[in-house]
Amino acid sequence: MTTTPDPMRTWLTRLSLAAGIAFTATAEYDLARVLGAGPFIAVMLPVAIDAYVVAALRWFRALDVTLSLALMSAAQVAAHALDADVIAVTFELVVVVSLLVPVALWRTHALARGEETATTPRPSSTPLPVVISAVTRPSPAPFVWDDYVTTGVTAKVTASLPAAITRQVVTEVVTLTPAELRKRALKLNREAVTETGRPVTIDRLRSKFDLSRRDAAELRREIVEGKRS
Repeated sequence: MTTTPDPMRTWLTRLSLAAGIAFTATAEYDLARVLGAGPFIAVMLPVAIDAYVVAALRWFRALDVTLSLALMSAAQVAAHALDADVIAVTFELVVVVSLLVPVALWRTHALARGEETATTPRPSSTPLPVVISAVTRPSPAPFVWDDYVTTGVTAKVTASLPAAITRQVVTEVVTLTPAELRKRALKLNREAVTETGRPVTIDRLRSKFDLSRRDAAELRREIVEGKRS
C-alpha cells in the first residue's frame, strides 16, 4: 500500500538539516582557519564533514549516523573551545582535526557504494522448467510376421482378438440306460432312412452316442435287424 508523504515532516527535516549545517559550517570553517588553512582550503573542512552527515541521514545507517555526528561534534567543540581561549592549539588537536576529512571521505563513499548495491534491482529469477514425465506404455507383443522374418519359417498368421469376457464351459456327462439308448438309436435310424433311404451307419451311431465301434455295430444290428448279438 502506497502512503502519501507528510509535507510537514518533509519541511521540518529539511529545515533542521539546513539550520544545523549553516551553524556548524561556520565553526568548522573558523577551526580550519585557526589551524592555518587558507580561506578557500578552509571551506573544504565543513563541506567534507557536512556531506558525510547528509549522506548518513539520507541512507540512515546507525553506525554512520553516530560517527558523522561525532565528527561534527568534535569540530564544534574544538572550534568553540579555541574561540573561548579554553584550549590552545596543540599537536594533538592538529592531528585530530586533520583526520576528520579523511574519515568523512571514506565513510561517505562507503555509504554511496552500499546504497548503490542496495538499490540495484535484482535480476528476476528464471522460472524452473516444469518437467512432466511421459507416461510409458507397455511395448506391444511381437507380431507373428516378425518371427517369420527372423526364423524363415512360414507360419499361418491368424488375427485374434482377446475375449472381452472369460466364459467357462462345463461339460455334463450323461449316462443313458440301455432302453433309452435303444430308443434314441431307433429315432436316429428313422431319420436316416427318411433322409437317405438307407439305415443308420455305424459311424453315425459312434459319433452321436460316443460309442466304440464294436458297441455301435451291435446297436445297429439290434435296431436294424431286430435281434441282439
